[in-house]
Amino acid sequence: MGEAYYLGIEAGGTHLRIAAVERTLKVCSFKKIRSEELSDAGDKAAYLESLMVPYFREMGRENCRCVCLSLASLMDRDRTVCFNSPNIRGFDNLPLKSLLEEQIHIPVEMERDANTELLYEIRRLNLPREGIVAGVYIGTGLGNAVCIDGRAYRGATGSACELGHIPVAGLTEDCGCGKKGCIELKASGRNLQRIAEDLHCPVGEVFIRYAEDEKVQEFITMTALAIATEVTILDPVCVVLGGGVVGMPGFPLKTLTERVKENLRVPDPRASFKLELSSGDPEAGVVGAVINAVTLGR
Repeated sequence: MGEAYYLGIEAGGTHLRIAAVERTLKVCSFKKIRSEELSDAGDKAAYLESLMVPYFREMGRENCRCVCLSLASLMDRDRTVCFNSPNIRGFDNLPLKSLLEEQIHIPVEMERDANTELLYEIRRLNLPREGIVAGVYIGTGLGNAVCIDGRAYRGATGSACELGHIPVAGLTEDCGCGKKGCIELKASGRNLQRIAEDLHCPVGEVFIRYAEDEKVQEFITMTALAIATEVTILDPVCVVLGGGVVGMPGFPLKTLTERVKENLRVPDPRASFKLELSSGDPEAGVVGAVINAVTLGR
């Protein structure tokens, strides 16, 4: 019999990543493919199994302890049903855990992608397992995750940590979540894209060419207010900042950090505020999904 391993799969809006992961979290046979194939597949469980089969043949189906999923989806608290997956067609109201377990006869654990990425970064940065660590991800939207004592916090219904959907007084635009006036309407890559279009500027150059523009400054301020709100409530050990927008040329990290601190109480949490940048490692979601399964006893 071969060595036991986990099979980690991250399904994002653009790419799907898969790898075998040893219990030491060593990654083996990492692969990345376009997510379009998953969107196009009529039978999602059968398609996912087809990606697993080469690993089962090489490493042994019987040696796979758990299939660990990282999904850009809103889920129930028990992480059995994907309620809404805006970037993957056919992933709405899908009881994926039971469908997959019936298909492959191996335990399956699912978690939100923001949570798995934060679990990965906590380990990478060697942050304390005790206490609270928050993750803020500025991508298309404003993603968020919170880990308490080394475990992802899900909330009473599974819908915790929707930082981007804090309501803002006076903001009346419709949000994709179904509400009006969410802070994500201002603090997100989607809004940054609109700003760049208004300025007739490639979005990748907006911080370099128009850092002082009123709308760009509003983006920075609203993002800082969202982070400061979470820090004020939770007083975390650290905030991990990531997402595609953070990696853009000229991203105003110093200004953002200063504005977060301006909105924190003195002496703490202003003096104790700690910010770390996410690694952006391609295997983060895959490994984080395995870490999540291990913390659940798999």
